[in-house]
Amino acid sequence: MSAQGSAVLLVTGRSVRLSGKSVDICQLLSGFKTVEFCGVPSEPPLPSVDEIVNLGRREKVTAVVAIGGGSVIDAAKAAAMMIPGEGTCREYFHGFRKVGSKGLFFAALPTTAGSGAEITSNAVLTDPDTKIKKSIRSPLMVPDVAIVDPVLTLNAPPGLTAASGLDALTQAIESFTSADANPATRALAAQAVKIILDNLGRAYDNGGDMDARTEMAKGSLLSAMAFSQSGLGAVHGLAHPIGAHLGIPHGVICAMLLVPVLEWNVPVSEEDYKHLAIECGMKDATAFMDAVKVLCSRLGISSSLVPCGLKKEHFPFIIRNCRSRSMECNPRKMSDADIENFLWKLTC
Repeated sequence: MSAQGSAVLLVTGRSVRLSGKSVDICQLLSGFKTVEFCGVPSEPPLPSVDEIVNLGRREKVTAVVAIGGGSVIDAAKAAAMMIPGEGTCREYFHGFRKVGSKGLFFAALPTTAGSGAEITSNAVLTDPDTKIKKSIRSPLMVPDVAIVDPVLTLNAPPGLTAASGLDALTQAIESFTSADANPATRALAAQAVKIILDNLGRAYDNGGDMDARTEMAKGSLLSAMAFSQSGLGAVHGLAHPIGAHLGIPHGVICAMLLVPVLEWNVPVSEEDYKHLAIECGMKDATAFMDAVKVLCSRLGISSSLVPCGLKKEHFPFIIRNCRSRSMECNPRKMSDADIENFLWKLTC
C-alpha cells in the first residue's frame, strides 16, 4: 500500500488513547493521512460500527488499523469489510446482506491477551434493540496483518487481565474438547491451556511482569489458532445471550460459566480433561477442574449468577438465542430442558 494519496483509519479504545499508545502508532503511520476513531464500547453495538464505517467512507480511507481489545478489533474488522461497499451493519448482522468481497486492508494490534480477534474470520457484535449477540463471519474478514506485541498489554488493569485471560483459557479448553477438534487444534489448545494456567495469575498480580505478559500473549494466540479452526463449546454458546441480556462483560461471563460447563461435560470429556491435566503436570481430570476453579476464584470470579440478575424469565431468551455453532461443537449435547436445568443451578 503506497502512502501517497492513502488515508488510514485508526480505531482505538479510550484506554489506548489515554495511555499514549495511539500516538506511537500514529508516528509509525506518519507517511499516511491518519483519521482516528476513539471510543468503541465493550460488546460493540451495531450503531458504533456504523459510526466507524461512516467516518471511513466520508474520509475515503484505504486501510483500517485497530489497536485495542477484542471489542475494538471486532468493530474495526466489521467496518473494514463494510467501508468499500454499501449498507448498514444491521443489514449484515441480520443476514440481509452477505459478505461478498474482501474489504479494506486491515491490521490488528491487540492490547489484551484474550479474545484472539486479531486472527479470526468473524466480528462478534451486539444489537442493542434485540439484545442479540452474534457474529458477522466470512473467510474474507481475516485480518491482513496481526501484530501481537506483549508490550501493548503491559499494565493492563487486573480486572481486564483476568477477564481477557480467562476468556483465552476458556477458548483453549473448549477448542480441545470440541466435537470438531482435530490433532492439530488439540495440540495448539493443550499448549495454550498450560501456558495460561502457568502465567495468568502472575500477570494479574503484576501488570508489569514482562515474562508473564509475553507468555499470556503467546497462550492467547495459540488458543485463537486452535478455536478458529475447531469451534468452541457451550460456555460460548450460553455466554453470548446471557452476557448480552444481563450486560456482563464477555470474559467475565465465560469465566463464570466455565466450571459449571466443565462439570456438565465430565461424562463425555473426562479423558480429555485428564490429558490436559497431564499436560499441565497434574494427576487427573479432577485435579485439572479443581485448578481451573481455584484460578477463577483467585481472580475474583463469582460462582453464582444471582448477583448479576439472572432470573427465570430470562431463560426463554437464552435458550432461543444460544443455538450457535459453539453449542453444536459442545462434546455433550444440551437439550432445551438440559439448558433450563443448567440455568436453574446457576441461580442457586
